[in-house]
Amino acid sequence: KQLRLKRKITIQDLSAKTGLTPGYLSKIENSQKPPPIPTLVKIAYALNVHISYFFEEDSEAEDGPSLIRLNERKEIIGDYTHLGYRYQAIIKKRANGTIKPLIIDLPGNSDPDKIPYNYHDGQEMIYVLEGKMIFYYGDEQYSVKAGDCLQFNPTVPHKVVAADENQSVKILSVLSL
Repeated sequence: KQLRLKRKITIQDLSAKTGLTPGYLSKIENSQKPPPIPTLVKIAYALNVHISYFFEEDSEAEDGPSLIRLNERKEIIGDYTHLGYRYQAIIKKRANGTIKPLIIDLPGNSDPDKIPYNYHDGQEMIYVLEGKMIFYYGDEQYSVKAGDCLQFNPTVPHKVVAADENQSVKILSVLSL
């Protein structure tokens, strides 16, 4: 609800964008009805946020630095969690935050034809930490290895897949919100 109000979106507008009734959305916003993941995906898309936005905790200290140690990282649900991709939040969400950095592990056994394309507003940067991957961007493909960095317009359909079926890939993805 806070995000919807912050973006000056009425519940009727959100209803029109998601196909969900205003009453149902109100119950979700007031914690009276827990939504299933597909419903959260619709809401996240309509509000232009990643679905993991709904699973993160707000930072307690908005004005000071936020330190997340390696053993404190939280695994979150992402667009391709169901396909074996693992997502870790590496900073706490802040109310005024404008970036979302994630460590993402791509499994080595993914079939590129089964990985759907993703697209969203904002900006995105991907830095390959370990391994080698194929970056699909519109109709183009790029071979990207550890140490390489991509910056791109994420409104163009894109996806990332491990290049070697026997080796996983670890990337840092930074998205603007």
